[in-house]
Amino acid sequence: MQQIRTGSELLADEIAQKIRDKIQNQEYKAGQRLPVRLLCEEFGTSETPVKQALNQLVTTGLVVSVPKCGMRVRTFNFLDMKNNWEARLMVEQFCAASAVEMARRNERFVTRIQEILRISNAEYGRCIQDYTKENFISLHVQDRALHTELVKCCQNTQIMEMYDGLNAHSGMFVGFHCHTPDTLRGVQAQHTEIVDQLMLCDVDGLKKAIEQHIYSTIQIYRLAKMQGGAR
Repeated sequence: MQQIRTGSELLADEIAQKIRDKIQNQEYKAGQRLPVRLLCEEFGTSETPVKQALNQLVTTGLVVSVPKCGMRVRTFNFLDMKNNWEARLMVEQFCAASAVEMARRNERFVTRIQEILRISNAEYGRCIQDYTKENFISLHVQDRALHTELVKCCQNTQIMEMYDGLNAHSGMFVGFHCHTPDTLRGVQAQHTEIVDQLMLCDVDGLKKAIEQHIYSTIQIYRLAKMQGGAR
């Protein structure tokens, strides 16, 4: 039975989306404090939905709760992101065998993966043709969906919670100044290779494709950092 959400919860969702947009558009800067009182004034609402919204954003990794300092916009530095990506690699490679087994016996899973890739390729193609921050930010939804589907195959709740807790896709918006249309073509090709290896039911090939994808991403951000395009 679907749980009915209260008016306060729906308002919190709306406020969370507004704060998320402001963070991604860098109207709220990395490390900036987010005082509840000021947010209440900005959005014309009471403390309860604002606090609920901030807690949502803590869960997704865009906001951090600092003891005695309150809420702040998360700072996405290269080392933190690299550590998260390497943790992602460990989890996704662990789940590769389960994903291949799922592909062998579940046609609905195969269809779902292929559809995610189709939509992802369309979104990447749109961003390659029109490289704007708005189009770039929209990429993370299907990007995350593809990787999450692979991890879900392990059917291990603790691993899934650990993977979700990494929030490895939450800072993708900072990559707008690190990527180019050419690097996005590379990512698009890597996603296709991941799915191709999955369809071939090649566990080692899938692990290798995932590793190439993750370390290629790390290298893109490392080069941008060296050139001053990332923190």
